[in-house]
Order: sequence, then structure tokens, then C-alpha cells
Amino acid sequence: MYVPSGEPRDRFVPPPGRLHRLHLIEYQGGLRLCEDATGLLIGPTDERLQRAGLYVANLRGVTYYQAAARQADLRPGQPLRLVLEPDNPHDAHAVGVYSNGGSGPIGYVNKQKARVWSRLIAEGAQLSAVSLKGTGPGVKCEAVAVLAAEPRVVAHLLSPRPASLPRPAFLQ
Repeated sequence: MYVPSGEPRDRFVPPPGRLHRLHLIEYQGGLRLCEDATGLLIGPTDERLQRAGLYVANLRGVTYYQAAARQADLRPGQPLRLVLEPDNPHDAHAVGVYSNGGSGPIGYVNKQKARVWSRLIAEGAQLSAVSLKGTGPGVKCEAVAVLAAEPRVVAHLLSPRPASLPRPAFLQ
């Protein structure tokens, strides 16, 4: 069901001026990336995603920020904000993730990924973020997964997958 990891390193990198050949689809209560041409799912840890400008992370510290997470709308597809926290005492590259309208973080991008994400944002990259996994307001949230990319890419990924494409492999 997954795109083989031994495929070319630039498989998900779109040609210049074109959008990705991927869409986000519903899968087991969350959203997963699905390759348009094959209907295969792409694992969130696939190293080729970063090369294509797609950044995926499971948030850390959600249990510490449970009050903010419980108030937030973290359902799959909901927009989130990425906030650099250079004065964070635990990590100078910290990237806090906030719900829209939330005043405190719901969690943090892990340290290794935060170094990459914070550098991109500091260099002027405009990254939009959406929840891939989470709960609605008023519900205890155990885990949150986030996807970040350029705003037009996120909009494309969230757009309906054309019916003319092969059905997702897990539905066949």
C-alpha cells in the first residue's frame, strides 16, 4: 500500500511551476499523503518528502500542553500556526505549534526537525501547517501530527483528489 522507499529521491518533487502529484486523503481517522499516479500512500517518515518541500512531524509535549490541546480544534485538515521560539530554554531552534486563535502552544516539533523548520522560517520561507491527526475542541488529545509546506502546496494537498485518478490502493 505504500510507495516503495527505494524509488528515486526526487519522485515527489514536482516539475518547475507545477504542484505536487499528491493529495491528502482520509485514512484511519487522520489524513495521509496519497500519490496521484498510483493511489499508494506515502509514509510520513519518507525522507523524499522533505526534498519535495513537505515537512511532517508528530508533535512532542502534547501531554504537557493538554489544556491548550483540549481547547483547540486539531481535527485533520485544520490550520495550525508555527511559531519560532528562539528564547525557549530547552531548544534555541524550538518551533511551537499553535491552534488558530490559541494563545499557547499545543506541542512542539521534535528537536531534529525543528532545526530544519526554524532555519527555513528564519530565511523567509512561508510555511502553512495543517493537522494530520488530532481531536476536536473539548476532547482530550493524545497525539497530534502536522504537515507544513508552502501555502499554495497545502491548499493543493487539501483539495479534493480528482475522481479520474486511480483509487487509493487501500480501497482496492
